[in-house]
Amino acid sequence: MKVIVILDQIQSGLGGKEHADTPLGGKKIAMGSAATIEKALAQSDSTIIGTFYCGTQYYQNNQALVQQKFAKMAEKMKADVVVLGPAYDYHDFAQMACEIGDYIQQNTSLPVLIMLAQEKNADLLAKYRQHLLIVKMPPKGGSGLAAAIDHLVAGCLQVVQKEDLTTFKSNYCY
Repeated sequence: MKVIVILDQIQSGLGGKEHADTPLGGKKIAMGSAATIEKALAQSDSTIIGTFYCGTQYYQNNQALVQQKFAKMAEKMKADVVVLGPAYDYHDFAQMACEIGDYIQQNTSLPVLIMLAQEKNADLLAKYRQHLLIVKMPPKGGSGLAAAIDHLVAGCLQVVQKEDLTTFKSNYCY
């Protein structure tokens, strides 16, 4: 399975809130928190083929451009699935993840999974959980991240293999 991970500037390791204007970019490696996901993916002979990123402020100022470019690049790289996050309880990144995930799901044939914490994101969960796969995860500093990443990988495998997601959704998604 070939996976694209989309992150903000913080989770991609490109700086803190002071770098929220980081323009969109990508590398054909697992950057920042994507490296943790890559370790879990390796157990199922899967790999991250690219990490896409941009700052949350840059995204807010260029939403249509970022959504279109990330969707086109994921298709061009022939990804099997797109993962957005982990967004933890960072609301700006969680909003970016949900909006980009929604765009990719509506405008491509690629399946999308999003990973965020419910803390500070109740509004996003209310708006998006009915039509996006949003995997539960702890807030930053909370326990249970490794299990949440394992659940994310299991979900990726299930959507790529077009399996029934009923049990996955009820156990691991909001």
